[in-house]
Amino acid sequence: MAAIAKLDSWTTLWERVRLHMQATQAHPAKTVVLLPFFQLQAVARLSWAEQGGQVVSGFPPRLETTTSWQRRISHFSPGTMDLSFDAGLDAVRARGFLRRAGLGELNALLTPRLVEAAQQLGALAAALPPAERPEWAAGLRPVLSGGGEAFASYEAAVARIALEWAALSSYAGDVLFDLPSDELQALVVVRGVQTNALADHLVQRLGARALILELPEQAAGQLAVQAAEDLEDEAQRAAACVLAHLAQGRSPVALPAIDRLVTRRISAMLGQRGVTVLDETGWKLSTTRAAGALMSLLRAAAPQATRDEQLDWLKNCAVSPALVQRWEYEIRKQNSDLTHTNTARDAIEFIATNDATAPPWRLLLNGLRRERSLSDWLRDLASALQISGQWKRLEQDAAGEQIIAALHWSSLDAQAILQSDASRMSLNEFATWVQLALEGASFKPAQPAGPAQVVILPLAQLAARPFAAAVIAGVDELRLPAAPELPGDWTAAQREALGLPSREALALEQQDVWRRAQQVPHVDVLWRRAEGDEPLQPSPLLQAWLRKHASQSGLDAREQREVLPQPSHMPAPQAGKLLPAGAMAFSASSYQDLRACPYRYFALRLLGLHEAQELDEAVSKREFGAWLHAVLGDFHEQRPRQGDSDSDRSLLDRCAAQRQQEMLGDDAGFVPFSASWPQVRESYLLWLAKHETQGWRFESSELDVKRDLSSAAVLLKGRLDRVDILAGSGAQSYSVIDYKTESDASLKARVADPLEDTQLIFYAALLGKDAVQASYLGLAEKEAKEVPQKHVNGALPLLLQGVAADAVRIAQGHGLPAMGEGKACEYCAARGLCRRDFWATA
Repeated sequence: MAAIAKLDSWTTLWERVRLHMQATQAHPAKTVVLLPFFQLQAVARLSWAEQGGQVVSGFPPRLETTTSWQRRISHFSPGTMDLSFDAGLDAVRARGFLRRAGLGELNALLTPRLVEAAQQLGALAAALPPAERPEWAAGLRPVLSGGGEAFASYEAAVARIALEWAALSSYAGDVLFDLPSDELQALVVVRGVQTNALADHLVQRLGARALILELPEQAAGQLAVQAAEDLEDEAQRAAACVLAHLAQGRSPVALPAIDRLVTRRISAMLGQRGVTVLDETGWKLSTTRAAGALMSLLRAAAPQATRDEQLDWLKNCAVSPALVQRWEYEIRKQNSDLTHTNTARDAIEFIATNDATAPPWRLLLNGLRRERSLSDWLRDLASALQISGQWKRLEQDAAGEQIIAALHWSSLDAQAILQSDASRMSLNEFATWVQLALEGASFKPAQPAGPAQVVILPLAQLAARPFAAAVIAGVDELRLPAAPELPGDWTAAQREALGLPSREALALEQQDVWRRAQQVPHVDVLWRRAEGDEPLQPSPLLQAWLRKHASQSGLDAREQREVLPQPSHMPAPQAGKLLPAGAMAFSASSYQDLRACPYRYFALRLLGLHEAQELDEAVSKREFGAWLHAVLGDFHEQRPRQGDSDSDRSLLDRCAAQRQQEMLGDDAGFVPFSASWPQVRESYLLWLAKHETQGWRFESSELDVKRDLSSAAVLLKGRLDRVDILAGSGAQSYSVIDYKTESDASLKARVADPLEDTQLIFYAALLGKDAVQASYLGLAEKEAKEVPQKHVNGALPLLLQGVAADAVRIAQGHGLPAMGEGKACEYCAARGLCRRDFWATA
């Protein structure tokens, strides 16, 4: 192989090219200079022109990359069995290979693995002349033969299929191996920081007519390092660094996309300041808003779709937002469903196109639930998108246009491949295929009209480009490790046999990438100290660099602006006309709201405001508590006076099963509570036996009670979980019991101060008996424990006086200030209304 020469400038590179053309007697038009990436073509042309005849003269050689070179020679269209390196098309082929191998039932699991493995092996096979691929595959078959365990055998099957697929495929670069010598008289390969196996094999074939050079290098620039606190701090600091460089006339500025999230945040900040940004990397097409809108239709059509997913789809359709909002209100109010509801909404036809004959919602969604072939899926999905008005939005959106291309709706070349798979796919399988196709494609924003002030690019493509400055964010141990993660499922021995780079080789390559990135005249490096609660360290590459090279501490270039505070004040509205005519009514919970925070009472009780309920929320502890209340109520209502433990246990189980079916159906979210039920049941029965030996007998459950305090025009009302009577006493004693699913410690904290937690005292007042006890019954797996309120008799008259006094003050127009504290504010639905976090402190 030809020797590799290291160069210190483009001038030296062109001198070596001139000498090589002279030595091979090659004409410039038949000399190819192969560059490592496309963006260097403009740099190379400019540097040639700047020589001005000092080193070279006449026509320049042809400047190409391997991709541009093969495209200029001929158009390549993959066959139905060829690897295309298009995730969507290769997934179609992969499904067919797996089906023929008897693994069709594992398509969902193995298709992504097969595509990844085949594309890795395909990159190796594409670098070989077509005639050498059979021998290459024969040498690798023993290496990829598999083990005996089930999972290992699947991995081996995927590897074998991938190898045969890669070996039998044709590739776009094959035309470069067939060029006649009179068309390619000399080749100069300019190596970047990453290897190019195809270029290396072309050099081997051409022998002395080939020359290998390395990209020009220059001395390290001035390095400044900043440590940020978190992602937002890092993005702001980086954007400020860019603006500072531009203010000093340093343009263009390189912005390597190490952390795509922080890079997009920086780009957004720069866009707000009118900075022209060119993004050469893009981001996954699946993460764009257009892709999200497309996937919302497939999620909404799934039989297990939640109502929130259906509403999300509606919000992405060409429908009036006001109409969707009205539908959302009706759905939440009636807890109905777009595809199964029997309400009038079923008759509302899809009005995206103002076509009265368009199908109703449920026909559109249900129509996407049957199995069909991939080509039929694409046709029917396009039709559904057109009906919903989403297709027009895709056509009008830059990312949407690329989605249409990625799913091959407009590609005639891909139709034969898409139609080659006639197997039927379920909705879930098709959605997985769409997601795979979108994740395998990149969205690149349109180029700016004028020169770019900032260029977003891969870190490896900083080499030899004329940037005045670089701002490199995300240089921490997670995002820029010493060596990147090895892709694929290959073992170390397989990687060595395949010729895939080892971790050590990738680590050296990463070091070279980092070294060349420091050759920009001015470099700002930023890293963050923490990722959430996890502390971070600088990248090992940065730490090693700082041990050997000089640097300076970067200054925070953000502009300091004085913003005059505009605090709000604690609201204290009056009840006014919101008060009902006649007696003012309080329940235990509403009065507790009034005591915890008068403004909460005003907002939630008088105004009647409430948070929107989740439509498809998992079964919560609160719902478990409601179910448990109902079960115990049914049990005691049906239980005979004299029962034994076995009959009690059986009756409890019957009541539990019946109530679960009535209240929760077959909701899988109830499984954890079902698992704990036997222990809860046993702990309750133990408590009940002890309770009844003390003489207490069940009287009533879920008892609705009202008590009129006529002296204060106040009505107390509420529902008592349970009332018991102490049998055998002269004057009857009563016990009010409130079931809780809280911890023992929490219940003890509740009863510590009877004037703070007024629920039990309020229930005792509702009962209106002379001798009454009140307690919480904590229902837990380990032990059902009764926690009594020991100060009922002393607190009861104080409560009644307080209720009366509060009612009078509200009626007289006293304010209801937002004066809650602690947990009263921490878990308050009205906090967004009172805006406590923005109050004035003075």
